[in-house]
Amino acid sequence: MQLSRHAILADVPGRDDVLLVQPLSGQAALLPRADAAALRALPGPSLPASLPEAALRQAGFVVETPAEDQAPLDGALATWRSEAALTPTQLIVVPSFGCNLACTYCYQELFDPAGAGLMTPEAIEAFFSYVDRHHLGGPLKPYLTLFGGEPLRDTPAHHDRIGRFLDGAGARDMEVATVTNGHDLTAFVPALAAGPVKEVQVTLDGPRALHDARRPHKDGSGTFDRIAAGIDALIAAGVPVNLRVVADQANLPHLPELAAFAAARGWLELPSARFKTQIGRNYELFGCASRQDRGALFDRVELWARYLELCLAHPELRRFHAPRFHGIGHLASAGELPPPNFDACPATKTEWAFSPDGGVFGCTATVGHPRHRLGSFFPEVARDEAAIARWSGRSARSIPGCAACALAPVCGGGCGAVAWSRTGSAMETDCRPVRELYGLGARFYGLGA
Repeated sequence: MQLSRHAILADVPGRDDVLLVQPLSGQAALLPRADAAALRALPGPSLPASLPEAALRQAGFVVETPAEDQAPLDGALATWRSEAALTPTQLIVVPSFGCNLACTYCYQELFDPAGAGLMTPEAIEAFFSYVDRHHLGGPLKPYLTLFGGEPLRDTPAHHDRIGRFLDGAGARDMEVATVTNGHDLTAFVPALAAGPVKEVQVTLDGPRALHDARRPHKDGSGTFDRIAAGIDALIAAGVPVNLRVVADQANLPHLPELAAFAAARGWLELPSARFKTQIGRNYELFGCASRQDRGALFDRVELWARYLELCLAHPELRRFHAPRFHGIGHLASAGELPPPNFDACPATKTEWAFSPDGGVFGCTATVGHPRHRLGSFFPEVARDEAAIARWSGRSARSIPGCAACALAPVCGGGCGAVAWSRTGSAMETDCRPVRELYGLGARFYGLGA
């Protein structure tokens, strides 16, 4: 008898427990450290009575032979492919890389400034023709996401372009999401409320003074109050809001203040279908922004360990955001782990991106980066099928460094753009600290307590 090579043992910080997870079967159990040590020692002496072999085998935690370990892997791969087929494709469009803010950590400042121009009406028409040809007709309808730069700027030209995108999407029965800095949001609420809008993502980086220092207008003025007013207007109009915080060591300690502001505004009383939050990690991609302090950046474990500490000191912060911890949040709420995910990189599979000059790219992270251009939709249609195939074939099943990794069904190989930025190849790994996040998740959600 031996521990399945896919079983994961994760120490729970601050507790004398170890979380045992079998991601292929979706099973999980909390063990005392002594029992976890006995499992780690397999094959070896007989297990203690507290670890009945029959229960361990039924859950897939232990196996007798490599062949026995292979069967659940085959089933998990089939489940993953079925789940992937149910994921709608996101088509990310950048009307312009121009922006009215001067954020201290903008990774796009490294891109060609010529991209600040606004997409032409002819290019928008060509975009929808490209969508008709390459992205419609399947069993699932894709959805459109307006991205930037900043897509919502209160000028006649921007209103015209946003109207064209909304009309084109509506004519094809496609929903539209929008990612905005929120400065001019109020001016677009009537158009967004008329639909077809899926949600609007808006960023607030902390309480007023801190946010305004990190995300000022280009003229130096603050943006917090205008953004908060825009969020209120969206909520009043019934448009779902996704509030995002870009976190690092400078602003994470101030999240309780932002949470108190959101609570006082009534946002946290809303159902998740109308208001939700996300905390994104501020990190380097393709280089470091000129005003970004590298020393202030978190890695994934540091971010969520610090967030856990904050929530222990400020329990009300849990109302503001409940992290997923690679599915431990789902386990806590639903009593089961989510299906395995062998691919964490959506590029050219469930995500495509389109630049204002007519370029085609694989994802949000790479759009506008000349080394990652995969073709064009305007002024002519062209596709680099060999490059597209390399991206679409990327998963934990094809990355050499993932082949023997027990964490592959959870990590999924990570982000291809980050892997490329670090190594020069998207077929390298972007490893996720699954064990550490599992342990933090068990502590955050009080599993077994």
